[in-house]
Order: sequence, then structure tokens, then C-alpha cells
Amino acid sequence: MEFMLICITYDKNFQLMIIKTAFAFCVYLIQLSGLSAQSQLHEKVTIIDSRHYSSVFGEVRNYRIFLPHGYYENPQKRYPVIYFYHGWSQRYFGSGPDGYNHFEKGDDNGGDNIADFVSENEVIVVKPDGYNRSAGEEYYLRPYNIGPVETFRQFPLYFPELVSYIDGTYKTIPDRDHRAISGLSMGGFMSFWIGGKYPDLICAIGSFCGSAEFVNGPKDFPVEYRHIDMFRNYKGTKVRLNYGNKDFIRYYHRDLNKVWLQVMDNYEYEVYEAEHSTCGMGEMFSFLSGAFANPSAKPLNWNHIDVYPEFKVWDYNVRSDRDLPGFTVLEDVNDRGFKCAVRQHLPDGETLPFVSLSVITPPLYEKNTTYIINDIEVVSKRIKTYSTTSDDNGCLKISFNGSSHEIGINKANFKPDLGIASFAVTNIKYAKHLSEVKISINILNKGTQKGEGVKAKLTAFRNSAVVSGAEADFGTINVNETVKSKSEFIIHTVSDTTVIERFQLTITDKNKNTWNEYFELPVFRKDLPEIKDFRIADGSQVIVASAGIGSDTLVLGKGNGDGVANPGESIVILVKDEDLFRRTELLVPDNQLNAGGENKRLSDYWGTYDHVGGSAKYSVPVISSSCPENYVIDVVAEYWMPDYPNHIIKQGIVKIKVSGRDITPPSVEWLRIKGDNTIQVKLIDGSEVNQVRIKLSHQSDPAKSFEAELNNDGMNGDISPDDNVFSFTIPVRGFGFYTGEISASDSFGNITNLKDTGILVVH
Repeated sequence: MEFMLICITYDKNFQLMIIKTAFAFCVYLIQLSGLSAQSQLHEKVTIIDSRHYSSVFGEVRNYRIFLPHGYYENPQKRYPVIYFYHGWSQRYFGSGPDGYNHFEKGDDNGGDNIADFVSENEVIVVKPDGYNRSAGEEYYLRPYNIGPVETFRQFPLYFPELVSYIDGTYKTIPDRDHRAISGLSMGGFMSFWIGGKYPDLICAIGSFCGSAEFVNGPKDFPVEYRHIDMFRNYKGTKVRLNYGNKDFIRYYHRDLNKVWLQVMDNYEYEVYEAEHSTCGMGEMFSFLSGAFANPSAKPLNWNHIDVYPEFKVWDYNVRSDRDLPGFTVLEDVNDRGFKCAVRQHLPDGETLPFVSLSVITPPLYEKNTTYIINDIEVVSKRIKTYSTTSDDNGCLKISFNGSSHEIGINKANFKPDLGIASFAVTNIKYAKHLSEVKISINILNKGTQKGEGVKAKLTAFRNSAVVSGAEADFGTINVNETVKSKSEFIIHTVSDTTVIERFQLTITDKNKNTWNEYFELPVFRKDLPEIKDFRIADGSQVIVASAGIGSDTLVLGKGNGDGVANPGESIVILVKDEDLFRRTELLVPDNQLNAGGENKRLSDYWGTYDHVGGSAKYSVPVISSSCPENYVIDVVAEYWMPDYPNHIIKQGIVKIKVSGRDITPPSVEWLRIKGDNTIQVKLIDGSEVNQVRIKLSHQSDPAKSFEAELNNDGMNGDISPDDNVFSFTIPVRGFGFYTGEISASDSFGNITNLKDTGILVVH
């Protein structure tokens, strides 16, 4: 194609205008030529690269869209949409400089690619751009701002905006029943994350060789996010994983399947003769399209876990003031109430009672009507019953703190609301395979009528377990009362290959009301070996295995450093294997560990070894100051061993003898001043912390320095009593920069004096 540039010699400005116009026309013709060539390659598919302005990101974002044959010829026809998230080093337009898998069109992926599927199916595919850099910055291969979190871009928060834009621009069927998400590698991680975050926006989720774990979430307080912990998020969706038998991530998929296959009835997977790729793309997209034809209904009861302090799901708005790493956990949500907690990590991390939280329901209730709220704080057993009024739309706002709560929503004449409060293994310390396991269950009534003639029947979710003592009586359960079963349930596993079992408890009363509840029980091998070659790190410097095949010198634990477990110490159990000490995660609780609700867990990052993004976890439990002399703590310890690309998971029993007395002072976890001028200090100690004082020294004017005593009584700026977060609200003093010095003592007279090196802002 030839172009002629005509210059007319009038004045220079006019000449310049003609040149610019001609050049723009040439560019336009070239673009048309490129689009035409693309269409010739795929007669039945139109591929368009486009962009739009994102208010979430405050920038223009690119995307590629695949439109099916007949899209323009049938103006009234609408189509379902699959959103596809690319992998590392890739972009919306295809592979970047280090592309490892091509799946766009033509012969890509052996012909099993996006264009091939769209050419034979009436579906639209959208590829968002995961690029995480701005114009002028060096080109960057790592998408989506995960592992690590480096910018303020939050791609899950962008997804609803993208959906709204695509639905408003193209001929889509704009509902969740005709919308799905999928992705490769890091994009597979994103598809599981976004899909679990928005089950109300999509009906099906697919992942190709998806990463199993990354650091993600808000830039200032990211979390370690593991898909293995998030199975409750997918109720009401259909989920599939495709991966290759030569994929370097496959052992993390093995770990995931051990859990998900046991606890989910909406999950499937397929293993292909393949490496890290979009293996089985047509089959995956057919699975997603099948969900369009037969979508799952919105669940009557649902669960949700979210990394963000504020979020919306199923038309519930959840808001909090959390500005530290953590997860908001909602369970068994329906129009009669829910369970909620804010946890430091999953599945059983320490709760964060100092966080203020509110849940605003959808318009499920009568307008401008009074409802009775039963709020039971699980750990402290504090019960609060109060009345609240729905708004003009029939929504309720319920507020509480980040501790574990059971919330009941009632009217005076509502029936009982019965559910599992807790359960425990009673005849042995933890559930063992091929053994008789007795379980006691506590049922809570958070309704406004007592439950009479209450009975419950237990059934196994999978045939890998059987229940022999399946029924129990609970008698009468009064309002806000928790009652233990009069007899125990007895379960057995039929093999020793599972790591978790799920059970359904069906509860009935004399009026034939029925409630169905579920719980999961970790199960361990009966023949776990006792590990005798181990060391206790209690504030000592040790050389330990690190990052898979490396080693590091670290100070671990908190105590006198003598290698003996003493009351009041925080310890790390180190198991010696192949001449190196390995940090361990403790999987079974003990009454003398973390008695104050602590459950500190840290990570040894293995990404530089296996390039996946996962990490081996290790526990730092606190020994109770009141632990009896010569008490033996009996726990299951787990650690990883490298065997690239595998990580071999080993478990064994560790018996820790405790002796001596508490001489360990309180440990300061963090210090901060919130936006409302409230000082907060988080402490860890094996006993009760008696007194906490802080001295704030003004950087430039000593006369403005001051001291204060902090409290943990739930008043004067303290959110929750007895949570070891001590607080004080500073009176108005004006703006200033300060340094802080903390003094804290416990009930044994142990004293901490710590000068914080950070800068604190008082306003």
C-alpha cells in the first residue's frame, strides 16, 4: 500500500496541519490493515486490542477481546463471557520477552487456544492486562502486584469495574450465570483469588497450573494467601484445575487436592501429559461453558474470607478499621445471622479483637422494623442482646469487634436458631487414622425461642470416614445457651491416606425444625514417629535450614536462650534432618501453649528454590506461665524437606518437657498511634500483663514530652478487654513528631523496657 504526502506551501502552520492530518490518516489505514489481516487469520473470530480508563487504578488499562463469528451480524444476540488472566512475563497482547506458553490463535498450544474455542462456541473471551508498572518505568515481567506487593494497584478491586465496562461496551449477557474466570500460572492464582472473592459475579472458575500461594492484599499490610485455606469461598460456583504431570508447581497442586477433594463437592481437576502450560484449554473452556448452561444457584448459607478491610459479597457490605495484615472470616451467613472473626492468618490464627467491624445486610428485612440481635463472643463467653431497627430499605447494620462472634438476628416470635458452637476430640489428643475417635459437640441457640427435644445426627461427607455412634440428644437449649451432647459421636477412617475429613451435623427439635451444619476435622497417621533429635530455640542464635536448600543464622524464640522450655517463653521447635535444623509448624493444640489466644506463625520463603511463591510455615507458641513443673507438651510437628521440584512434607510427634519458672518479660509485638490519636501496644506474655506505660519524647521540644499509662479494659480508647493490646487516647496536644519508650511488667514481676526507633506522629 502506497501513501502520498502532499505539502502545500502556504504558511508554515497550515503546512504543519496538513502533514499531521495526512500522517494520522496513514496510521488509521495501517490499523485497519492490521485488523483486516488478523480477521483473515481467524475468519470466525474478531480479535481486538483496546483500552479504557479505570477509576480504580486512576489510569488507562489495556485488554484484548475475542468476539465470536456473527457478533456484528446479529445485533440482538448476546454472549456469555470468560475472563482470562495471563501468566508471568505475558501481557494482554500475548507473550512478552520471556514468553513460555502461547495460547492465542493459529497453531498456538497445538491449535487448542482461545481463538480456536471462540471460533466454535458462542462466547466472548476477555484478556485483561496484568502489567504493574507505569509509563516511563523499566519494563517489568511480574504481573498483578502479587508476591511481593509493590504498588497500590489492587487487581481484584479492578475486576468489578472491568466487568461493568465490558458489559456496557459489548453485547454480553450481564449476569453471574453467564460469566466465568480462568487464567494461567500467576493468572491461575488470580482466577482462584478473584473467583473466590466475587462468587456473586461469576458462576465458574478455572485455573491452568495456577500458583498456590502468594503475598497479596493491601500494600501497607499484605498477607500470605494460600488457596488451600480458601475452599469455603467457592460455594455456589463450579471450580476446576488443569495442570501438567511435568509442571514444576504440581506438588503444590497435590497438597491442594488432598484438602479440596475432601471438603468440596463443586471441584474437579485433570492432569495432562504436559509442562507448565494451558494444557487442556478446550476442555477447561467447555467446563466453564457448561456452567453457563447449568449454573449453580446462590447458596442459602454461605461463607466468605477476604484480605481487604472492606468488601462486598452477596450484597452484604463489610467494613472495618483494620490496618494490619489479616483476614475477615464470615461463616454460615443467612437471614438469621452469621459467625464472624478477624484472624491474623488461616485457618486458626489469632483473632484481632482490637479491630472494629460492621456488617450491613442486604434489604432482607421488614422496613423500619425492630429486630433483636444476640451477640455471643465465643472466647470470652460475653453475651450482648440488644435491639436495632432496619432502615428504609430493610437493611440492618450490626457492629462488633474482631474477636470470634456468633450473631443471631431475630424477632420476639422467631423460632430457635441452632448451630455448632464448637467440637472436640475427647478420647485421644487428636484424630488418628484407623482409630476410634470420639467427638463431643456443643450446640448454641442464638434465636429468641428455646429449642426443645433437640437431637443431632452426624454423617460423613466422604466415604473415607464412617460414623458409628451417629446420634446424640441435647435436650432443651435455652436462648443464648450452649449445650454439650449427652453422648459422644464415634468416627473411624477407612484408610490412612486423607489429611482432613468433613462431616455434616443435622439438628432437629420437637417441632420438626431442621438445621444443617458442617465442620472439618484434621486427621493424622496413627503411626507417626516420635522425633527425638530436636532442639528448642528460646531466644538463642541458631543455624537453620532456609529457603529450601540454603541455611541462615537467626535468633528464634524469646526467653533465656538456654534451650530448655521454661514457662513464659516463646519457643520454636527445631528438628534435625540431614544435618540441618528445620523450623516446624505445630499442628495440634495443647492447653499449656498459647493460653492467651496467641497463635504466632512465621514463614520460611521457598520461592527462590522452587519458583512457586510458597513458604514453609513455623510456629512460635507461648508456654503458659502457670505450666506445671515437668509437664510434657505432646504435639504434632511438621516441616518440609527439599527434593526439587517437590517439597516433602514430614510429620512427627515431639514431646517437650517444661521446667523452671517464668523469668521472661513481656514481648512488644508492635507500637502505633492511630488516626484518632489512640496509642496501641501489642504485647505477648505467658501470664497476665499488669502494667504498661509509655513515654513519648518530642523530637525538637522536650517540654512537649509526656508519659501515659495504657489500659486493656475495653475503655478509654481500648476496643476490647483482655486481648493484650493496651491503649490510651492522647488528649489534644497539636501536631508533633515523637519517639516512644515502653515499660511493661507481668504478674511475675518481669519487666520490659523498650525504646522504639520509629517516628510516631501525634496530631
